[in-house]
Amino acid sequence: MTTKTLSVVEVLELCQPLLAASSKTLRVFPAGERSAEEYSAAEAARCNEVLAAVGDAYGLVVPWFEATAPQQPSALEVALSTYVDLELGSWRPVAESSGQPEDLAAGPSGLAALPGRRRIEAPGVPAFEAFSAGPAGAEAIVLILPSGVPATLFRPWLEELSSGPDGRLVVTYENPYLFGDWRGLDTPAGDFDEETALMGALLTEYGITRAHLVGICGGAPVGVAAAAAFGDRVETLTVLHPDLNFGAGVMRTPFQKQFQSVLATAAAGVERARSTLSLFLDPNMLFGVEPRLAPFILYPYGDVELFHRYAKQNYALMAYDANEAARAITQRVLIATSSTDRMTHPDTARHFGDLVRGEARVEERESGTHHDILIPDPEVYTMLREFIGGGA
Repeated sequence: MTTKTLSVVEVLELCQPLLAASSKTLRVFPAGERSAEEYSAAEAARCNEVLAAVGDAYGLVVPWFEATAPQQPSALEVALSTYVDLELGSWRPVAESSGQPEDLAAGPSGLAALPGRRRIEAPGVPAFEAFSAGPAGAEAIVLILPSGVPATLFRPWLEELSSGPDGRLVVTYENPYLFGDWRGLDTPAGDFDEETALMGALLTEYGITRAHLVGICGGAPVGVAAAAAFGDRVETLTVLHPDLNFGAGVMRTPFQKQFQSVLATAAAGVERARSTLSLFLDPNMLFGVEPRLAPFILYPYGDVELFHRYAKQNYALMAYDANEAARAITQRVLIATSSTDRMTHPDTARHFGDLVRGEARVEERESGTHHDILIPDPEVYTMLREFIGGGA
């Protein structure tokens, strides 16, 4: 997320994961405060001419501009249009531009490019993409992202936690079944053990022997399993608004129960996924979702095969019984939650703190939604820095 108006190419780069994954060309239209703006047919054509030039010049998948909101836009299109409204502003300067569109396409780019891209090839797992920032070394912060959320969203985390006098190597990665050349891989089996194997391959590739694991939301189960499995190679574990399963005796929110049930249906087969996907393409799904997060959170819903894969992967994460791993954890643990999180129950976080054998600290904020933790927040960065540095 940014605090300045972006160029067309910058916005398209940031939204590229969703645009490239979508099985259909997404439509974009005036939204938000500018939904009442009017564009002639010639102005709409000019917008599409410039978009095509941007796509050709930068190798990007681009949307199709509509002068007004179309009938029954999908949640993907509403999210994309609202995001463009916030980050680009009005389409009027593009619509009224003159000159060669390829000249207008020239502009700043690279805002969405993640630093330190590296392709990791390791035995037993598909090749996958990892990203890093900061000084190389055996100690590193490893961000374990929510399933199906592009790493692009977490570029500010890499930059912030790797900078300054106490900056460390910061590493993250994307699941190969959901990102990169995912269409070239067989459909995953939904094997949770493979998630831990990817983490092991990551630590080995970077030579990390003092890992500070940070499991964010749905990334928490992988962090818990990895902390238990890799022992001394993991120095600390942080879980932020963790989505963990400890069985029937520990509270889970209605959302968790319903969402896991929906994932089970979609994981059963592509046709079952197709019938379920319509639920997530309803614009009403966007209620309560921060507009600057929506195009990233909705990434897995751009294509039915991708959604089926996501359902299998994410169901395995939600179904993983974390009891045994939690009891094996001897590292220092930081657990952050909110009493008002309606997606993952704060009782889960408290229970996890009671189970671990290492020193556990629970930070429970009085307010804050589940998605708030995904928004760049200096307080979260400070909390992580202080906790990680506290054992030095």
